[in-house]
Amino acid sequence: MNLTDEQVMHEVFGVGQVLENDNERITVMFAQNVGRKVFVFPDIFSSHLKMRKEDIQTTLNQAYETKQKEQAKQLEVQKREAEEEAARVAEEQAKAKKPTRKKAVKKA
Repeated sequence: MNLTDEQVMHEVFGVGQVLENDNERITVMFAQNVGRKVFVFPDIFSSHLKMRKEDIQTTLNQAYETKQKEQAKQLEVQKREAEEEAARVAEEQAKAKKPTRKKAVKKA
């Protein structure tokens, strides 16, 4: 989504204009005393930065929610893989520690 030249409102920096954006970052120019700022995209729109146009803000909120859901899924996969790896390592360690049985020697 190209947001170049769109106006935004930051809760601290005030009104700004989007200079550029991609799937990971958005660059905004604020008043001269603030200047150019770069934010994580679309995450910043869930908290400190709002679009002037409500329809774009709604789309960005949806993009943020989608990103959050994808990250949660990735974390679940990583957690499951880590648990499986821990179980595999524990099983290998248990096998390695199993003592071998020695035959009893009869004394005459």
